[in-house]
Amino acid sequence: MVEQSRENLAEGIQRRKELRRRKRLDTIAQLWRLLALMAISAGLGWLVLKQAWILRSPNQVEVSGAPDLNRELVVRASGLTFPLQLLELNPILIKQRLAAALPVDQVRIQRQMLPPRLVINLSERAAVARAQRSGSSGPEQGYIDRTGRWISPRQQAGLGGAALPNLMVLGWQSRYQPTLELLIGVLPKQADVRELRFEANGDLWLVSNKLGAVRFGPIDERTGRRLQVLSHLAKNLDRPAGAKALDLSDPEHPELVMAAPKQQPENSEFNSNVRMQINKISNMNLAWNNARY
Repeated sequence: MVEQSRENLAEGIQRRKELRRRKRLDTIAQLWRLLALMAISAGLGWLVLKQAWILRSPNQVEVSGAPDLNRELVVRASGLTFPLQLLELNPILIKQRLAAALPVDQVRIQRQMLPPRLVINLSERAAVARAQRSGSSGPEQGYIDRTGRWISPRQQAGLGGAALPNLMVLGWQSRYQPTLELLIGVLPKQADVRELRFEANGDLWLVSNKLGAVRFGPIDERTGRRLQVLSHLAKNLDRPAGAKALDLSDPEHPELVMAAPKQQPENSEFNSNVRMQINKISNMNLAWNNARY
């Protein structure tokens, strides 16, 4: 009996050892299968990243939001070269390049993997006026957008053959941006304003094809009233040949400044014309307080 018990115990120990050995082998086999699967997945991932998510031509770049900026122009300004790995793109660098080279306000970059594509959405800053400002080396030429912000010649050149605006702004400074944003949208068409000039003392002068030189005065709470008067005079006032300027600094009492002739006889036709025009402005002034423009 004792001998039989010893044999049974030895067989049990041997079976347990064999079971543990098989379990270790199964565990090792599972680990190898897992490692092999991970290696295969990593290899496939590498192939996808290196071979599938590649921009091979500019045709895989989509540009939206700026009708005046075509794909060829945007790709050239962004400095992209092909073939190009999508995941190696630096969106911040692309945004900086586009903002420096093109008249754009906002740039959004989106990478699409299937199919591989780069989407660039732009918010264009269209030039509404030519502009001039004082620089360290003298007058600088440029442009402004509808909000009065400066557009450099390099940025505007990015538009290629875009038509240049007729309006000219002289003496541009960043502090005049709110004023320009206000005026550009509401200048009366009848006045046909071709030039805005900011003087050192803060006065604004206009050059109108209909009224000639106009002293608009400072930008203050009466700016809206001056615009009303400007629109009214552009419709109703015939500018005399000897007129030098129209002064709207006091919009309730506009003045017609006449150039002094060489001779001013008391009863000359010139003086009669001047008085007629001044009387015409005075008569208009009576209706302004109740008129809506």
